[in-house]
Amino acid sequence: MGGTGAELTRTERAARKVTGAISMVAITGILVGAIVVVADVLGRWLFGTAVYALNEIMSLTFAMAVAATMPAGAAHRVNLRIDLLAQLTGPRLSAWLSVAASLVMGLVFALLAYSIWGLAQRYGAQGRATSLLRLPLSPAYTVIALAMAAAALVQGINTLADIRAALRVPAGGKRSHPAVLVVVTVLAAALAALTAWILTDMTGYANFAMMQPGPVVLIGFALLWLGVFAQLPLAAVTAGIGIVGSLAVIGPQASVNTFAGDSASFLLNDQVATLPLFLIMGAFSVVAGVSGDLFHLGHALLGRFRGGLAYATIAGCAGFGAVSGNSIVTSATFGRMALPEMEKLGYAPTLSTATVAAGGTLGALVPPSGVIILFALLTEESIGALFVAAMLPALLAILLYFATVFIVVSRNPDAAPAATSAGRAEVAQAFLRAGPVVAMFAVVIGGLYGGVFSVTESAAVGAVAAFALALMRGRLTRATLLQVFAETTGTVAMIYALIFGGLMFAFFVNLGGAPDMVGAWIAHIDARPVVVLVVLIVIYLALGAVMDSFGVMVITLPVVTPIILDLGYDMLFWGVLMLVVVEIGMITPPFGMNLFIIRNIDPDVRLGTVMRGVMPFVAADIVKIVLLVAFPALSLWLPSTMN
Repeated sequence: MGGTGAELTRTERAARKVTGAISMVAITGILVGAIVVVADVLGRWLFGTAVYALNEIMSLTFAMAVAATMPAGAAHRVNLRIDLLAQLTGPRLSAWLSVAASLVMGLVFALLAYSIWGLAQRYGAQGRATSLLRLPLSPAYTVIALAMAAAALVQGINTLADIRAALRVPAGGKRSHPAVLVVVTVLAAALAALTAWILTDMTGYANFAMMQPGPVVLIGFALLWLGVFAQLPLAAVTAGIGIVGSLAVIGPQASVNTFAGDSASFLLNDQVATLPLFLIMGAFSVVAGVSGDLFHLGHALLGRFRGGLAYATIAGCAGFGAVSGNSIVTSATFGRMALPEMEKLGYAPTLSTATVAAGGTLGALVPPSGVIILFALLTEESIGALFVAAMLPALLAILLYFATVFIVVSRNPDAAPAATSAGRAEVAQAFLRAGPVVAMFAVVIGGLYGGVFSVTESAAVGAVAAFALALMRGRLTRATLLQVFAETTGTVAMIYALIFGGLMFAFFVNLGGAPDMVGAWIAHIDARPVVVLVVLIVIYLALGAVMDSFGVMVITLPVVTPIILDLGYDMLFWGVLMLVVVEIGMITPPFGMNLFIIRNIDPDVRLGTVMRGVMPFVAADIVKIVLLVAFPALSLWLPSTMN
């Protein structure tokens, strides 16, 4: 066993090295593609010329590059898993659940590889090509299939490693809570019964699915939540349920082909590079040190008020959110930066920790935002319009948080020290230092709003500008480049795996007619649309408190989107509102993720202290929701003025 274990460890290390090298080439390709896109934008702007059909070349390039990140994502196990019951799970059961997680992800990637390879062969025989340049599609599909096959192989290695680890867990350790055992037992029994039914009576299973679509979809959702609570990867759970649920109606081969076709077509979408490009922008911005620049600018401008450092933290979080697009990263970054400063100046722990936790939620609301991009991709809405729609709500959130700090320090002056004014030289220096970051945000969002360039072009401009800023500041080293590539690879692989699973799950839900049935049920309820909207808001508040915003969207959007449209609400309005509601869950006790991040950054502060301090900010968020629902123009006016 010892020799086998050592060999397996060497295999894992080799897999990480090989897939890491592939992903580095992929991210480098995306960055080079961004430079080409920026050059095209400049050529169009300065000389009135553009590269003919560049979007076709870039869509194929970016599709292959995104697919190439999947093996590295598998090697580093970046799957999204909901660990709500992790603390209640014993080590032995946890180890075997890891085996199941690696196994099902391997099966998902293997199915994708097999079916996309078949599409590549078929498209090659048919001579399928792009519409303008007539570039053949078969080579791109072949590369995507090979990337998925490599990811499946890596998941196979992970499975063997997990089995070895599970066999080495000593007996007699911590036992799993009965609730966890119930969840795992029910899930295993349900899967065994479903598998036996399909294998022994496929006709009966198909007839039941077609005659009783409502119960089938409900069973699918029940299995989904069981899988989520059993800590299985969300991407694998949604993909598996989607494939098994749809095979009864359209058959096994068609079900798998649909999964592959939708996933490959999605990768060839001309906006597929938007997310990785904005992620690259955020990663290079962090390397360039923009968080410190924004924090010092906020302190220089707002330090003259009591609680000035709290105001500066909120403003800095908003500015950093504009380049990072992630609430967790924003909270962690400003937690390490602002908490020691506020503690040194004598801020009350309730105010300092709550300010960072709440300010972190702005990271996902201030555009460009990765969560907004995911919503747009899953609902086929305009990414640019959603970015613009989020701008006024983001400003409203900042003002409400400012008001919260003002009320807290007014009611309790001891919560913050007296104001300290910065000199003109300090303000000027802060402006000079933060100027490039502010200019970058203005160009990216302003150019998008003004119609100067498309959302993919704006993402390319942001990525290249952040790269140039890090380069000019001398922050680019081999280590920082590897850090940027690793961070981008992990996030891209996780999100696009979620999207693949979400696409198939949505297909199954729509095939079963669940949105129509729910819509018809709601139509019979004698209540105004706003009442139904309030119910949905309450549900999302509860989900946001226990789940990541990416997971909430993937699970709920297939059913909720048609309902919102039937109620007569605009999708831009709903996209912003849902994002606001889910992000509130990040600071809602007792499960808010940002609360635990702050607790980990400053172990001397009790979790109860953070929870008490954050409640006024939660109240401000409730006011924000009420205003957004009462005045939809806050979300809809700016997009209506876009060029």
